This record gives sequence, structure tokens and C-alpha cells, in this order.
Amino acid sequence: MTAKTEANPAKLAGFLRKHGPAGNALQAPCEPEGIDLVDLFVQSFLLWQAPSTDAVAALKRLKSAFFDWNDLRVSLTSDISDVIGHRYWRATDRINRMRDAMNGIYRREHKVSLDRLRTLMKKDAVSYMETLPGMIPYVADRVLLVGVDFHSVPLEEFGLQMLVQSGAIPQGMSLSDAASWITRHVKAEDARAAHRALTAAVDHMWETNPPKLPKAATKPSELAPPKPVEEARAAAKALVEAQLAAERAALMAERAARREEMRREKAALKAKQVRDVAKSPAKAAAAAKPGAKPGAKAGVAAKPAAKPGATTKRPASPAKPAARPAAKPARAAPAKKRK
Repeated sequence: MTAKTEANPAKLAGFLRKHGPAGNALQAPCEPEGIDLVDLFVQSFLLWQAPSTDAVAALKRLKSAFFDWNDLRVSLTSDISDVIGHRYWRATDRINRMRDAMNGIYRREHKVSLDRLRTLMKKDAVSYMETLPGMIPYVADRVLLVGVDFHSVPLEEFGLQMLVQSGAIPQGMSLSDAASWITRHVKAEDARAAHRALTAAVDHMWETNPPKLPKAATKPSELAPPKPVEEARAAAKALVEAQLAAERAALMAERAARREEMRREKAALKAKQVRDVAKSPAKAAAAAKPGAKPGAKAGVAAKPAAKPGATTKRPASPAKPAARPAAKPARAAPAKKRK
């Protein structure tokens, strides 16, 4: 038998009924009406492998410590860790994944906003969330379930461990297979209640048998008091100015490189011309006497070059002047009449 056929739907239903009342009590703090999708996104990252009370408290501290979610996106991991506390379970990994996903949202939307999810079909919305860098399946499923009301049951590693202990899920089933199996066996209208029941079961685990926390850790928000609005705006303005200055410096460096390349090309061309002139003395003489033809004798004007294709003819000798006509004979004097 495969792990899929060994799963027990009856025990799953009993598990959800057992933790249902405690899960319903989590609806108000964890799923407030009209919650913003980015707030839900951040809360889901904080709720992944963590108690719900810690996630709700950490979300409030983040919203009071940073001007907006874009301010958190460009902040250092250490600054965010100071706010939520270094004793938070897997704090550094959690924050790095959340910042990577926020940067992916910003590259797509040019702002930190998930409002476009409400306009997408389920297949496109699932692809949108799953392809974000650093995304965790639990976070993607929870945003789609609570924020957009798509049918899914978010499941994380501690929830899977509780289901295995109850006998609903067999040992060895992967997290993705278990999440798909639970989603198929829970109706769409019961998906949010099932998710809250799983969250309540994980909270019970954190109360009775919590995992070991790191040895070296610090307390939360006391180390990082909330930033005033003016300070947050000044920090954001300084960041933008630094980015613009870096862009201007890069542009000036590019222009200087282009000018240097043009100067080198001109110098190389001039050097080539000098070499060509040095190789040909005739060209040097022509360059020294502009207008003189190479090989012409001094003091003798160069003859104009004959047109190509024309035959050379000797110039015709000037015509001799015509002979003067002979003088007319003088008229004889008229004879005198006789008387």
C-alpha cells in the first residue's frame, strides 16, 4: 500500500473536531475582518513554525517599528531581528525569506502590494504566489485561503508532526502530499476552520513540548524602539538619494570611458598617418609643398594631367597670316579732247 491509501480520513476528522473549539478562538486575533493582504502575508511568515500568540505580537511590533512594508523591505535583517527578537524560532531564515519574497513582489508590482491577487483566477494566483523567491508553501496557501478565499488547507512541519502522532497521516508522507490529501478530504467551506484547528494544535505543542530554542538569544522589541515617522522618512529619503548618486556616478564613469576611447582612437589614427608619411618620401615632399606634383622640377610648372582615355596630340602650329592682296593697277589719266 502507498502512503496515500494508509491515511485515515476518520482520524483526521476526529483530530479537527478535538482542536476545533480552540481554533475558533483564534479567528479574531489571527484572521481579523478586512485584513490587508500584505499584513496577512507578513503574519503568515511569522506564523510558520511558530505560536500564534508570538506571530500576532511580532506583527504589531513590526508595524509600529517601520514606516511601511517598503521600509521593512529595504531594512537590514539584523534590524528586523531586533524587532521580533532573536529568540524567535528560525528568525534569520524567516526574515530572509520574507524579504526575498517582498522584493519579488516589488519587482512585479513596483510597490509592496498583493491587491492583484483578487483579480486573478485560482491557477494564476497560485502560480503568482508559488513563484515568488523565498516563498514557503504554507505562507502561499494561507494567503490564498484567508485573503482570497481559495480552497486550500495550509500545513507546516509541526502540524504534520501532530497529524502523524494522531494517526491521521502515516509516517513518511511528505509535507506536500499530506497538504494535498487534507485539502481533498476537507470541504471548501470547512477549510478555514480546519486551518485554525491545526494552528491550535501547534500552539498546544508549543505550550506542552516546545522545540529547543537557540542558546544565545536576545529579547524582542526592547532592543529596537519604534522609529519615529520623521526618522523613517529621512532614512527612506537618504536611501533614495544614495541610489540616485550611485546612478549618476555610474553615468559619469561611462561618459569618461567613452571620451577616453575616442581620444585613443584619434591618437592611433594620427600615429598611422605619421607612419604612412615616413614610409613614402614622395608623399613627404608633397606634404611639404602643397599643390606641387611629386617628381616635378623646381621652377617648372607641372603640366595638367591628361584626362583618362584621351589620346595625346601635338598642339597645332599657329596659322600663318594670309598674304596681302596685290595692289590694284593705277587708273590711266583720261585723254584730253581735241579742239
